[in-house]
Amino acid sequence: MTVLDMIGGAGALGGVFGAVGSGLSRLIGIYELREKRKDRAMDIAHDRDRWDHDLRLIGVQSDAQARQADQALDRADTEGRWTGLEASIAAEAKLTGGYVWVEAVRALVRPVLTVLIWLVFSLLFFTALGARLPAAIRDDIVITFVNAVTFSASTALAWWFGDRGPVRPR
Repeated sequence: MTVLDMIGGAGALGGVFGAVGSGLSRLIGIYELREKRKDRAMDIAHDRDRWDHDLRLIGVQSDAQARQADQALDRADTEGRWTGLEASIAAEAKLTGGYVWVEAVRALVRPVLTVLIWLVFSLLFFTALGARLPAAIRDDIVITFVNAVTFSASTALAWWFGDRGPVRPR
């Protein structure tokens, strides 16, 4: 047997095939690793999309719950106002039929209190104007008085001639 026969024989070819096979195995391993990384990146992207969707869904649910709470609060407020009005009307109905002078005094309480408040306010206003105050303070008093008169007049007008509450649905 010659050296050439040995090199070309089974031993040499086995080593060559082993080296080539090992190299191919390494290349396939690298390819598989690359594919696993791509799959993992896709899994992470999918999880991130799912989490974003879950967060948006939670936000929508929170908004819906907040709207429901606001509606319930508005409904409770309206029902409370109507209950208070009904109680006030019922209490007022129970007070009628008494002495005439009691009815007259009761009817005069609000107007008398209003006039007294205006008298006290006017007294304070003219006292402040008569005092020796700096011009800036005196101007502030006049502005406050004008604002108070304007507010009171508009409130009285709205109270006596305006609509006092929502119409109750029947």
